[in-house]
Amino acid sequence: MISPCHMGMNYQERKAMIQRFNALQIQAVAFDFDGVLADSVPIKDDALEMLASQEAPGKGGRAKKLWEQTRGIFRRERIGLVFKEVLQRDLEESTLDNLVARYKEAVFQRTVSAPAIAGSLEYLRSWPLIPSYIVSAAPQQEVVEIAQERDIHRYFRAIIGGPKKKNAVLAELIQREQCQPKELLLIGDSDSDHRAAQEVGASFLGVVAPGRTNPFPTEVRVVPDLTGLTEIIATWWQTTGENHL
Repeated sequence: MISPCHMGMNYQERKAMIQRFNALQIQAVAFDFDGVLADSVPIKDDALEMLASQEAPGKGGRAKKLWEQTRGIFRRERIGLVFKEVLQRDLEESTLDNLVARYKEAVFQRTVSAPAIAGSLEYLRSWPLIPSYIVSAAPQQEVVEIAQERDIHRYFRAIIGGPKKKNAVLAELIQREQCQPKELLLIGDSDSDHRAAQEVGASFLGVVAPGRTNPFPTEVRVVPDLTGLTEIIATWWQTTGENHL
């Protein structure tokens, strides 16, 4: 975690920031990666469609729809589910290994260079007092490498990827931060993210990019990007109408 002393703040600015932090009731924030920190969802959707078209000509569109319906599932499992349906047969481990490797090759560098979601870098650079985590369904080492390549790894207390289930990770973060479940905020873009938060009692903020279908129940608060995230967190209980006690 980065001290505000290292951010060019004067004494009064640091004091005001610390006082505001002490008044907050969200104590830690967990970010999904794709679609929350990086605008990389279209990159990965298109790569899957292309891979499916290579393996089963004419079925790329069907594969993409299945892919979109399984967001938040660990990549290897997700690719296995989609290609089993598209190819209409069980996949041998070697075949699945090959598909996973080709998919990674298609998306890695493009994900590194994908635009940041609006407001994400501004939040991370200006509000370091609340511990931040990345919690992704993408493979652990790959998420770490991408965060390092994008030079954002330094903003996070930990970067956690698959195959660990998100609900298990969130439960561990609650224990690590010694906070109440609702004092952990998960920011995600898929219904599986929302379910993971519900399963452990964490708070949840959905990100739904313009033009994409909202996958969340009507009671879930959603934003198009992370613009103004500091204020959203600072006023979380007033805007959600919940009592955190």
